[in-house]
Amino acid sequence: MKVGVFAAVATALLGVGAAEAQTKRGQSPLVQALANCRAQPDDTARLRCYDAAAAALADATSRGSVVVVDQEDVRKTRRSLFGFSLPKIPFFSGDRSADDQQEELTAKIASAGPLGYGKWRIRLEDGALWETTEALRAIRDPSAGNEVKIKRGPLGSYMIRVAGQRAVRAKRVG
Repeated sequence: MKVGVFAAVATALLGVGAAEAQTKRGQSPLVQALANCRAQPDDTARLRCYDAAAAALADATSRGSVVVVDQEDVRKTRRSLFGFSLPKIPFFSGDRSADDQQEELTAKIASAGPLGYGKWRIRLEDGALWETTEALRAIRDPSAGNEVKIKRGPLGSYMIRVAGQRAVRAKRVG
């Protein structure tokens, strides 16, 4: 059953007007239908409502059309996306980790390879792929196992420091 169809059926079953069925931005109609069951005064009707709403939510989750994540999952995802510009998406709504936006990342290099002209492509152990946008001059070449610090710079730029050496500009590419 499609989410929109379920929302319409739940609205009809619960006797809730269409205007009241509107959910908060970013909240699934399936979750709202489950929450609406609390308003049923009759125990039997409330149980029937919960059973129907829970079954629809479980079905949507098993199909992959709804994914339930907790705050820690959101924080981990936000950390793994360090270096990318993120659009405003409902996935992050209500997440307070955006308030203390990560300014610096420390990680280990999994592999590194030259791009030419003194620039490097660096893959971190978590899979993130970075490229320097200026040459690494007068410093040792990066290699697997080196620690890197990537710091947010002005105007959306990033600075990468390999093994405690001089920082150079870099961008996240993957």
